[in-house]
Amino acid sequence: MFHDIRGTLKKLTLGACLGAVALTGAACASSPGRGGPEPIHVEATAPRSEAVAGASVTPDGRPPYVNGAAFRGEEVTVGQEPFLLKGTLTVPVGKGPFPGVVLVHGSGPHDRDVRFGPNALFKDLAEGLSSRGIAVLRYDKRTFQYKEPFASGISIDDEVVVDAVSAMGVLKARPEVDAARVFVVGHSLGALLAPEIALRSAPVAGAVLLAPPGRPMWELIPAQLRYLGAPAERIAEVEKAAEPLKARTASSGSFLGLPLSYWNDLDSRDGVGMARKLQRPILIMQGERDYQSTEEDLATWRRGLAQVDRVDVVRIPGSNHMFIHGEGRSGPAEYMIPGHVDARVVERLCSFLLSARE
Repeated sequence: MFHDIRGTLKKLTLGACLGAVALTGAACASSPGRGGPEPIHVEATAPRSEAVAGASVTPDGRPPYVNGAAFRGEEVTVGQEPFLLKGTLTVPVGKGPFPGVVLVHGSGPHDRDVRFGPNALFKDLAEGLSSRGIAVLRYDKRTFQYKEPFASGISIDDEVVVDAVSAMGVLKARPEVDAARVFVVGHSLGALLAPEIALRSAPVAGAVLLAPPGRPMWELIPAQLRYLGAPAERIAEVEKAAEPLKARTASSGSFLGLPLSYWNDLDSRDGVGMARKLQRPILIMQGERDYQSTEEDLATWRRGLAQVDRVDVVRIPGSNHMFIHGEGRSGPAEYMIPGHVDARVVERLCSFLLSARE
């Protein structure tokens, strides 16, 4: 029966980027500023535009905001033995040092490009940013490159945080990069952990939180299943299986095929609390068509960071969880439709990264 639940979840959440079964969302955070002339807490919607990424591509198949002549790519290594990870550093052409970004994946075994079907979220972001003067490091996730050692479970530190902190160190050490202008950019689970990664990599210039869920997983997963039209009995089974997590009464057993210790570890990560400690500029971005990180999730960040300086919140009309533009009701099937990250996402990211100051 439990296997059947997992099968239903996988089918219903193909390409979800949100949990250990490509499904669990994670909150992310923003951070307090260090002061300054006045607090800035911006709530904005990106301008609606016909010129969205994916509407056209260049002859080499790249989105129009990518200029392949404006940057170079280099293979790098992230992490420590026995889990060395392959990565790509894209560096702008010209005289540096340049601001830099480390991209941090959501949950699930992602490659460095975060590919879902024909789409590649991190490749688009990296090449778009590097076309505009920003160095970007992306790398294969540990659970992608080394699958077998983690078949029985893994901690959040080992899944995400340790390698992201290592990547920050690699980026800061590069002579082409201005170590005083290095940012963490996390998506989904990576967004939840971005403030913690930033704190553990201090000093950093700021953090960007893409598609940040704000609800605990025992609320998030059933909500996604309802949205996707899962049978009521399946939803009830998932809710019942999650009761020990919600009550925080169990330390053994499993949920969705992973040990409860993993879920308890995830639940203990306080993204908002970490963000309050960070004291650096924060940008939170969400697609208006994202059914995995919704307005309800965003409300968690508005409440938790209402008194925090230098937090920008931007919603992108028409974008889904992968920040690809579309029309109508979003769903898993559209992740298999070829597209590219919305140009407005790249533009807003560049504006933030190039203007943020301590």
